[in-house]
Amino acid sequence: MAPHRKSSGTIRGSLNETFDKENNYLRSLSDYQARVRRRESIRNCRNVGEYDLERKIELEVKMKEGSSRLLAAAQHPAQSLEAARALLTSSKRMSIYMAELQHRGKNMATLKTSVSNGEGKLSISDLRFPLMWRDSDHFKNRGDHRRFAVFCLARVGAEIHDTTLLYPIDREQTDVSFPDVLLFNNVPADFELILEIYCHVLQEDLSIASTPRRIGRTIHSSISKTVGRKFALSLRDEYECNKAGPQFHLAAYAKLTLNDTDRNTRTHDLSLIKFETKTYALPLFGHFCCRLAVQPNNVDKKVCTGFVIINGQRCWARLCGFEIEAWNTQSHSEELQEPVLTICVNKETTVRQLKSMNNQLRIVNCTDSVKKRDTVEFNSEDDVQKWLKQLIQRIDEHSRWKHAAIDAQRIPCSENSRTNSSARNSFDVNRRKGSLYDEIPIIDNAF
Repeated sequence: MAPHRKSSGTIRGSLNETFDKENNYLRSLSDYQARVRRRESIRNCRNVGEYDLERKIELEVKMKEGSSRLLAAAQHPAQSLEAARALLTSSKRMSIYMAELQHRGKNMATLKTSVSNGEGKLSISDLRFPLMWRDSDHFKNRGDHRRFAVFCLARVGAEIHDTTLLYPIDREQTDVSFPDVLLFNNVPADFELILEIYCHVLQEDLSIASTPRRIGRTIHSSISKTVGRKFALSLRDEYECNKAGPQFHLAAYAKLTLNDTDRNTRTHDLSLIKFETKTYALPLFGHFCCRLAVQPNNVDKKVCTGFVIINGQRCWARLCGFEIEAWNTQSHSEELQEPVLTICVNKETTVRQLKSMNNQLRIVNCTDSVKKRDTVEFNSEDDVQKWLKQLIQRIDEHSRWKHAAIDAQRIPCSENSRTNSSARNSFDVNRRKGSLYDEIPIIDNAF
């Protein structure tokens, strides 16, 4: 009996060691992905002309090479899923970078321009996709036995981010809820955010989708020979080597613009992809909800300060966001006291330089059909031109940013804008107590 007990203890110890190794792997993978996201977020904070797209393509080539090796050697389902997701994400990024290089080649003049002050920050968070299971599936826990792995890609221009990979998603969940906060920098007012949701049926083991071959035919006209050679080799390896592993399918997508932004969570339309067989189709509803917030860069930036004379009274003034604020002294401003005068600067504002009086601007606002005129006198002609330029720019931005310039929308800090690493690879960490259907506000329609 003693040898038998020893054998059981040995087996138990071996299993514990295996579980520890898997848990350590998942934690290491999560930490690595969090570091990659932080690095990518910092890189995208820079001016678009400050980093080389060819280097970013080289980085994605290396990422694909590493993911291919991981996929070939994967023994744990988490390894295969993460490697397949990384391959798909890298292919998407490389396609976007290639398109951006071609665009820049046609518009070389725009490369020398700096980031416009008229741009802003954009964040998307609180992503929730309701699922449509049958009553017998969800409540009686029978029928549909499919389990899915799901993640999202969000893209604005040449900047693309991915969310946490959630699995298993099955008939016990009423919706897919992502913990991520994705942050985009230097976004113009006429942006278009494309959100894509990808899914994989965990019971199936299909080949990873490859990048379209037409991309390879455009390499010579877009990037250098060295990078192009690496890119072509990466595509060939993907075609020839990665024929086994999980395959993620595009399940649905949505396009969001400035009109969809809000300080609160809102529901949006979702375009579903038709599958030839329902086996691969994630049971999505035609809507989803998220918090899409945008903030113009100049909304809280002091662009002009100094002593001026407003309506005959000398004061310390500053142009911050879409207001001119004035105090009796500069120290009152530094002490954060309430301004004695505030002049709005919005799309209805008109400003002009008075020719009859030196160094003066006339600012006119219309409130309740009543025009209010304010005269601002400066110390020099240079100050007049500086303030005039900034005022005209604020008026133009207020018109372009629409409601986002009127109603402030909070943007998370960059250090908090990425995936919570402890929640990756675990749906239970992010499981909510309630249902999405109970949390969507109902808007009463007027009949």
